[in-house]
Amino acid sequence: MLTRIMSATILDGRATRAALLPSLKERVRALKHVPMLVIIQVGNRPDSTAFIRAKRRLAQELGINEKHIELPVQVSQQEIQKTIEALNNDPMVHGIIVQLPLPAHLDSDVIIEAVSPTKDVDGLTTFNMNALAQNKLGVMPATARGIRELLAFNKITIRNKTVAVIGRSKMVGTPIAMMCKAEGANVVVGHRETVDLIGVTQKADIIIVATGHRGLITSAHVRPGQVVIDVGITRSADIGLVGDVDFDAVKEIVAAITPVPGGVGPMTVFALFENLVDLSV
Repeated sequence: MLTRIMSATILDGRATRAALLPSLKERVRALKHVPMLVIIQVGNRPDSTAFIRAKRRLAQELGINEKHIELPVQVSQQEIQKTIEALNNDPMVHGIIVQLPLPAHLDSDVIIEAVSPTKDVDGLTTFNMNALAQNKLGVMPATARGIRELLAFNKITIRNKTVAVIGRSKMVGTPIAMMCKAEGANVVVGHRETVDLIGVTQKADIIIVATGHRGLITSAHVRPGQVVIDVGITRSADIGLVGDVDFDAVKEIVAAITPVPGGVGPMTVFALFENLVDLSV
């Protein structure tokens, strides 16, 4: 849903999710069984707890069963993999989320791979990432799917557009770039130390930034007519959650922009449950 503020159209993730929610509720009601989502949390990071709370609230609103498994921060690699294996083998469980980030002593890549691709609602296993790369049927990583649907709902096309994806992390930037390629975009991938980053972003029709570096994209990086999608989240002591984009300056120039918070985040959570419903059919 579009909200006009100042010169840019604000791509409101909360409003878009609210508009799409009734159709997802209908899909849940049409299932022969109630899906079960299990969220595994290691330790008690406040940011992770907040994200999990949002997921649990949406599960309740959709009428989906959910279970929150809290493991101690000292849990071993073997223990968490054993927990995941049990969930993989439980026919009552339809989706598994391992809340990231994990403590440094755990190998996140190995733990993500331990999740069955058929229960991987995050879409981050190698099987599902390869499916996306090859434009085959699989579970799309939730942030990438959320961005795709936010753009589609607001009638912003990706096909044949030049998209600059700034951020190349395996969990976020890479799957976003893969999604854009699958949608027919000309994709350029950069990062916060890219030489002539301004030149890269200025040439793009759509800029998607996911670096976790506050204020990386400034008014100098953008031009009129562009769409800017801010995936980054940094907790600032002075103003709370902020993104990778200097929102106040950039919104005076571009055609459309997502806020932080309230832009990509709500759509990512929504996409997780779309993935869960897909896996529950």
